[in-house]
Amino acid sequence: MSERDKQAAIMVMKAAGELRKAAALDKKRTAELTSVADYLESIIHESELGYGDPLFPEPPPGPMLPEEEIKRMIKPFKVRLSR
Repeated sequence: MSERDKQAAIMVMKAAGELRKAAALDKKRTAELTSVADYLESIIHESELGYGDPLFPEPPPGPMLPEEEIKRMIKPFKVRLSR
């Protein structure tokens, strides 16, 4: 992990901590703020643990055929339906 990545990870973790403090103070938005903090922390933990390739990799740059674009758009829904 480069020095820049380490600094970014520290800043994200600090932001997550501040969100948790705000969640403790704001009872109406506790769930929302806590979920955002959890999401930020998960980004850091995933990059540290190195889960490998993403589940849905980005498509290659350039024009796609309409059939390929439709398949790419439907793929996340197939995963959700199979769970």
